[in-house]
Amino acid sequence: MSIYMRVLLLLACMAIGQFAYGKWDEERDVTTNGKEEFIYYFKTNEQGQKLVLDKYAKRLIFIRPDRFHKRTIRQIKIDGVALEVTSDPFSHYPEQTAIVFENKDEVLKRLFLAKKVEFNVFYGREGAVSAFQIR
Repeated sequence: MSIYMRVLLLLACMAIGQFAYGKWDEERDVTTNGKEEFIYYFKTNEQGQKLVLDKYAKRLIFIRPDRFHKRTIRQIKIDGVALEVTSDPFSHYPEQTAIVFENKDEVLKRLFLAKKVEFNVFYGREGAVSAFQIR
């Protein structure tokens, strides 16, 4: 492969990478000592629910301010492909639920490139679907 083709391929990959990251909104957070700045990616849907992509802990955080604080998420769909997950509610922030996956790096890549993410959320035995369009 010629050097010209390699440079073009590298530029194309960089452009696609920037486009993929640009679909999520950014939120910056500074640590308490003020030395580090963390960048979190998030999306908000029409119901006021928020989905935060925490690339540092390699997890998703589902935020839904409601009166039902005990929720379970066992499955998410990334562009229609089902993925089994485990959920863990935060004790100090009951409206937030952490979503953890088996193969974290692969799932994070798929989430950055996703166009639609759906959740099957259970409140006891009652189920609901939450969807996020990522453009």
